[in-house]
Amino acid sequence: MRSNHPAFELVLEDQTLWVRAFGVWTIRDVEDYVRAFRELVAPVIGQPWALVLDVRQWQASPSEIFAAALDNSEWCLANQLAHVIALVPADHLVGWQFVKATSVDVPGSLVRQRAASDEEARQNLRVAGFIRPTSPAEEFSA
Repeated sequence: MRSNHPAFELVLEDQTLWVRAFGVWTIRDVEDYVRAFRELVAPVIGQPWALVLDVRQWQASPSEIFAAALDNSEWCLANQLAHVIALVPADHLVGWQFVKATSVDVPGSLVRQRAASDEEARQNLRVAGFIRPTSPAEEFSA
């Protein structure tokens, strides 16, 4: 029986796609995720874009999901992904699975960071120019 809880949440903000993953993923979840991910990010892939992957609420998932997750990582790199920020929990198993699900050859130009909070990720992306400042003071300091 399928849960009514979402497996993921996607939000496009300026040149940044925010991804939040929840719970244990199934093949259906990862297929839905890849489809929704690519559809939502389509308007920004004509230029460099950023991705925030928040897996703090994700749980260890069956290995069958990794092929689709790796394919999506390769697709991102082929479509001008320039900056990735990961929000990873202290759970070592989830951290290991996250690395396994995103472990592809990356160009030297790809910026990869970890952040402890949404606000830290947002600030890093403002400085990098992927999220517009929200106030005149932020715009001045950028």
